[in-house]
Amino acid sequence: MAAFSDLCLAAEDETTKDALTMAIKLGYECVGLNVLLKDLKGKGASQTTIPTPRKYELRKSDLQFLKKKRRSMEQFSRLTATIEDPSQTHKLGSPEVQAYDLVAVEPTSEKTFHMACAVLNVDIISVDMTEKVPYFFKKPSINMAFERGIHFEIKYSPTVRDSTLRRNVISSAISLAEITKGKNIILSSGCEMAMELRGPYDVINLGLMFGLNHENAKNAVAKNCRAVLKHAESRKISKSVISVSKLPVSGNMWTMDKYGCSVLAEDDGTEDEPKKKKRKKKKGKNK
Repeated sequence: MAAFSDLCLAAEDETTKDALTMAIKLGYECVGLNVLLKDLKGKGASQTTIPTPRKYELRKSDLQFLKKKRRSMEQFSRLTATIEDPSQTHKLGSPEVQAYDLVAVEPTSEKTFHMACAVLNVDIISVDMTEKVPYFFKKPSINMAFERGIHFEIKYSPTVRDSTLRRNVISSAISLAEITKGKNIILSSGCEMAMELRGPYDVINLGLMFGLNHENAKNAVAKNCRAVLKHAESRKISKSVISVSKLPVSGNMWTMDKYGCSVLAEDDGTEDEPKKKKRKKKKGKNK
């Protein structure tokens, strides 16, 4: 079974350390430290400065707790950019953004939502459900995101803060769960304070309120989160270059040296003599 994960904890110094402590005590083994960019500008003198990804040193008490429970805590850097216009997506391909372990977008219109599903090189599409979503989730866009391995995120912490926010989140989450049939959904806290974090099994119960069945709700805090991390790895690997060289047609041969590397052996100019076929002697018939 995949470890329980929360891929959206706010990266804000002491608040983050408190959230990490709470996440460890609640049983999470993988967290994403999120940096939110609400105004992404990719061109001109007023372009947005991308902060450097960072990881936090765990407190001594947290390390002792993990050692006692024989568990570990993995930290992944994450960048979430709010996309209001397609022109803002230019900056997403920059080395500063791609340096993050996870890249997410939060579209605010139907056009940017479709663009995120079909084109953008991201891992997560996060939907702001604190207010009524200003567009409809359409099946063609959702299917394109499925084919590209992109996951949709529902943040549950607003349901803890306010009853109005709770109604909005539940309503929008049910719509997303219906159109996706519960597939490729992750549940994250998106917490602003450590007290807004909930344990994995409480989050699974919240998933049932959001229209997920028990299996999909469990996958949303474990298996699907691991799939997001695998997608992030493949996103970085896909930018590598493969060089293909043609082998010589002459009598030269390739051999392996002691380090397992291919080495071109020297051709001594002699050709191997064809092996003579041995004739099998026919056994005489017994008289």
